[in-house]
Amino acid sequence: MRTTILRRWMAAAAIVAALGAAAPREDKKESVEVAVIAILASDRHDKVDPKLACIAREVRKSHKELKGFQMATVTRRSLTVGQKSVFKVVDKGEVGVTVQQGADGNDRVQVKLAPPGMGEITYDTSCGKFLPIVTPFRTKNNELLIVAVCIRPCHEK
Repeated sequence: MRTTILRRWMAAAAIVAALGAAAPREDKKESVEVAVIAILASDRHDKVDPKLACIAREVRKSHKELKGFQMATVTRRSLTVGQKSVFKVVDKGEVGVTVQQGADGNDRVQVKLAPPGMGEITYDTSCGKFLPIVTPFRTKNNELLIVAVCIRPCHEK
């Protein structure tokens, strides 16, 4: 009796394996690299990391009180389009990132972010460029968190 059950089970397993092998495979989803930079801005010092000079200039246009800009963390991760990932930034802050659309013909990507202290934000941006977002999140040292996100690869020109 055990032999009969074992044979039937093996036959069923062979059928399932054959059906799985014959089924059409889905196209592999596009994979992109996501970089998330956590920047800490302060009104208590005026030290600016040279790598952040351009971002500091732009942020100061709307937040004149911010003088110092320091890089806190840089995290890179490979994601498939449509996949959500959570990036830890500073203290207990986290940023949710979903790449909704990879680079189109104009090298524009669509990203959905969930920065700490804010709702979800969906935006289109140029591939390979960082878009800084000033959040309301403050660290233990009362520094303001700015999140910058960049998506690659871009189309070759």
